[in-house]
Amino acid sequence: MKKKLSFLFPAGGTRRKVIRKLLVVLHLRNYTNTTYYNTWFWQQHQQPELQFNQPITDGPQISVIVPVYNTSKRYFFEMIYSIISQAYQNWELILVNASDDDQKTAYIAESIDKDRRIRLIKTKNAGISANTNLGIAAAKGSFIAFVDHDDTLDPYALYEVAKAITGNDAELIYSDEDKISDDSQTYFDPHYKPDWSPDLFTHVNYINHLTVVKLELLNKVGALDPSKDGAQDYDLLLRVIDQKPVIYHIPRVLYHWRSVLNSTAQNFESKRDITLAGVAALSEHFARRGIQGAKVTAKENRPGFYETQLQPYQNITLIIMPFASDALFRLYTELLLLKTNLKNIKLELIIPEGVEPTKEIKNIRLKVLPTSHSFLEEALSAADNEAIIVISQVMLPLQKKWLEKLSGLLRLNHVAAVAPLIVAHGSTIEDAGLVKVGNGNLEPLFYGAPFLNNQTFFGNTDWVRNVDSLSGGFILSRKKDLAGYLHETKPKGAFKQQLQSFSANAPEDRFNVIYSDVLFDNYSICLRSGRHQKSFYNPNLQGGASGFGLYTSEAAAISILALEKEVEEGKVL
Repeated sequence: MKKKLSFLFPAGGTRRKVIRKLLVVLHLRNYTNTTYYNTWFWQQHQQPELQFNQPITDGPQISVIVPVYNTSKRYFFEMIYSIISQAYQNWELILVNASDDDQKTAYIAESIDKDRRIRLIKTKNAGISANTNLGIAAAKGSFIAFVDHDDTLDPYALYEVAKAITGNDAELIYSDEDKISDDSQTYFDPHYKPDWSPDLFTHVNYINHLTVVKLELLNKVGALDPSKDGAQDYDLLLRVIDQKPVIYHIPRVLYHWRSVLNSTAQNFESKRDITLAGVAALSEHFARRGIQGAKVTAKENRPGFYETQLQPYQNITLIIMPFASDALFRLYTELLLLKTNLKNIKLELIIPEGVEPTKEIKNIRLKVLPTSHSFLEEALSAADNEAIIVISQVMLPLQKKWLEKLSGLLRLNHVAAVAPLIVAHGSTIEDAGLVKVGNGNLEPLFYGAPFLNNQTFFGNTDWVRNVDSLSGGFILSRKKDLAGYLHETKPKGAFKQQLQSFSANAPEDRFNVIYSDVLFDNYSICLRSGRHQKSFYNPNLQGGASGFGLYTSEAAAISILALEKEVEEGKVL
């Protein structure tokens, strides 16, 4: 029987794909590969909501705008019922229907009978931006929530939004999100987002879903721009953020992004216009802020991810802290300069006396100081430039233009200090900054994780990141900020700890940046014996204060690709 089915429905054939799709639509076939997140999700939703004990009776009206175009009936009504079942009641749903399929138009029109708060606008399809703008213009609420026509909301999504508005005067609100399978049975790839991270946002639209914006702000900056279709939401948010609103992050998964064939949730390549529109939106953002010479490029084969080159400093001071070994120090300094492009930069190098490079290097002005406990303060006092780099451990750049890329970030007034992403032997992350965990302690972010395009629950490991503190092994900052802090506070500890203390105590409106577009490798030196060292730890596990986990990440592609492989091999119909 199995052989006959394989003959009639060959792996990869059209008939097999059609039958498989039919089984999904009829709810006769589910995703065979689940995830531990999916198990956790269903366990959580089997329990009654215990935190919902303070109904909000005087909260704002929230207008949910949904542009609809030839939406599948099942997806459409799942979206509708997820909004009708909201715990928070003061909402309206505006459906902007641009469908050109009569059958779909009919059942979309029927939706207004489901709840009196649903309104329908019928229009010809003019693109996602123009269609959505019709809904915004018709909104009666003071806040606008954006939802796609095939996605769903958590039952407490609008309640949490209303709490953020009434309790924190929030004007731009975003939540965590996950993805939902085509058959609505599997939840996967959650994105647990950081609080507002301006430098992460100018490299990827990590906010995405759920996003709610005060209508007053939208009226001020203008509606969605049809010329930015593909990245219209990113462009709008950049314009809103330029107004310096009160931004509030709800650390809870409130939005379920549908992952279907050719959707952006599953495949960014299905919307190639994201790249050009996103580059234009970011370039205009920097121009509005008066940041001259910003060059925005899309990352190759990574639609939706951007790299920004700001105008670099032409004069930079590099301070290398004393090492225990003079021979190592001299070797390291010569290697570092060899791996650095100094064509357009004049570098002031401040190092301990007695370890000067053996060769004269063009564009280098050398200063030497006696080695002492106050070496860092004395070096800062002797520095002539505003842009200061301090290195206190052995690490070498993997790109020769690292100085240009890093120093440009100091053109941003909100940036307090910058460090590159440091990897160990070109494979795993050695230093991606420090973040505060639940107990308030600083812990290393992504330590030991693969650095290259590794998708985690906290986003991608090679994103540019704002962090709570830098480790102190490498810091780029302004002379006045660093020298002023050291003079006023006199932090204790080794030089590296002093630099870490500086970044950890940055003012609330200043941010530390881990700039992953610049990579350094931690070429540590250790003595090894020739024999095998016995260990009672397995290297396939990664350790940490929170326990042990498999040395891998869970991403959208894991479930989808694993399933597709089984389908192609004929194991699953």
